[in-house]
Amino acid sequence: MKNTLIYVISVLFIVLALSCSQKSEIQLIIKDKRIAEIDKRLFSHFLEKPSWHGEIGPEAALKPGTRELQEGVTELLQEMNIPVLRFPGGADVDYADWQDMIDNAIGREGPRPQFVGHAGDTVSVNFGYDEAGKLAEELGAELLLVVNFGDAYLKKKPIREAAMHEAALLAYCTGKQGAQLPEDLEKWVDVRIKNGHSEPFPVKYVQIANEPWFYNNGDLGQKPGAISAENKEHYFECLDAYITIFKTVAPDVQIIADGHCYDLTNPLKERFGDRIDYVAYHHYKPWAINDVLQGDDTLSRAQISMEDIWKAWVAVPELGQSGVSDFNLQGFETAYQTGYPVALTEWNWNGWWGGNSVNQDNLGSHYIKGIGAAGFIHAMMRNAKHIKMGFQSMLIGNSWGITGIRVSPEAEHPPRPFPTGQITGFYSNHHGDELIDIEIVNNPHYDQPYKMGGISPAKDVALLDVIATRNKDVLFLHVINRSFNDDIPVTVVLSSLNVDSGNIRHFLFSGNIDNQNYCSDDPLKLACISKYADKKFDNSEIKLDIPKRSVSIIEISSSLTD
Repeated sequence: MKNTLIYVISVLFIVLALSCSQKSEIQLIIKDKRIAEIDKRLFSHFLEKPSWHGEIGPEAALKPGTRELQEGVTELLQEMNIPVLRFPGGADVDYADWQDMIDNAIGREGPRPQFVGHAGDTVSVNFGYDEAGKLAEELGAELLLVVNFGDAYLKKKPIREAAMHEAALLAYCTGKQGAQLPEDLEKWVDVRIKNGHSEPFPVKYVQIANEPWFYNNGDLGQKPGAISAENKEHYFECLDAYITIFKTVAPDVQIIADGHCYDLTNPLKERFGDRIDYVAYHHYKPWAINDVLQGDDTLSRAQISMEDIWKAWVAVPELGQSGVSDFNLQGFETAYQTGYPVALTEWNWNGWWGGNSVNQDNLGSHYIKGIGAAGFIHAMMRNAKHIKMGFQSMLIGNSWGITGIRVSPEAEHPPRPFPTGQITGFYSNHHGDELIDIEIVNNPHYDQPYKMGGISPAKDVALLDVIATRNKDVLFLHVINRSFNDDIPVTVVLSSLNVDSGNIRHFLFSGNIDNQNYCSDDPLKLACISKYADKKFDNSEIKLDIPKRSVSIIEISSSLTD
């Protein structure tokens, strides 16, 4: 009797253990259902020329005394596979005269003059339109130009004069020799040719107005009813003038209008129809972290750990119902409702310790920011039905924490990639052109109790954030593992795709959270992109391990070969 009881208990224990094991198995069930197109332009970059807080952008990447990029910069950019470059601003664009950023400008003698930016700092002009155009050509990238709209809206110039001045920039960059352009603008084509560029630059997009809600101390606002009828009509009059002359100079150029100001965004389709091609939106997070709050309590540095910081910083930008990265701001919905596709022309994990917070012990982890940036990318991909272009800020710089490539103005140190830029290049090099449906079974979750700047407490943050994309031959699984401590085993179920054998390539983005060099093959890198596994499979259910604190991109194909 005793032995029988022991046997029964043992059997029950085994059954219970198997039941728990099966219940806890994480499955990624891939569906044969297309959700949206994944546009490669989602992985574009903002080549900003800023002038404040010590940051000078690509000017810092030039060889001293020249207009040539330092050794290694172009090579790092090529690794990122950049589809479109946005240039030059940014907040300073409404303070700039584009003619200051080219040689041999008509009516000007001498070299390029510097100008004063929006914060009162001097803007260097050694990296201008010719340098940006040449770089885009070298990278095989298209160009998005942002033009000065403030001169018209703020009435620094008559509307038509301001629009014609910016149309001359378009003529300079896109005009062909012998073309008939309005108002004698073909003379600017001759200037470009004189400056050594016989062929037009690859300009395909023009953004009219950069963050115009800042005009007149927030005159245009971001809340419904914030704009007077007079200012609204003046804005539309300015926008109409710019679009009209731009389409005359470059009929094929695609127009991007601002999509932030609610009272201006809603009427765009009715007023401009297909004369506008995209609306722009910007999104950063978490901005300054002045305090760390848990409920009503302000925590000291001793009360938060690197794991606490990790869990908060990677739960961005916002979270959807299943705890994965998404955009849940009304501003996005307003932009979507215009009926135009959205160009997220500025985005990044942008935050820093400030105010009462204590910045020590490498709390400003660049690697964690890189994982946070992956969350932004997943949010863009989830909204690929609406968002067609994304431009990560900022591509090259010497001081800001969001630089994709960090450079030294005196070339004292070689250029180095930062994780936020590396992660976008990782996705650009490994993605499909279709977003497909995926069901995640038994995905673990955690609670994040802290408020850090714009990051709010969150319940049920998904440990695994997974996107599935595909092209004709390859299925791509994009997996963020938010677990601080544990590798996570998963089973990928491919039965609906009728795939039961083939090859797997598992690429891994990994790094140190303490800002220490990480890659054995490159001591300058804080994060590495490497091949984690390369193997065959012979079953429609594939077992994989997803390493902790990492991003995996897994390529699965029945015909994938080296």
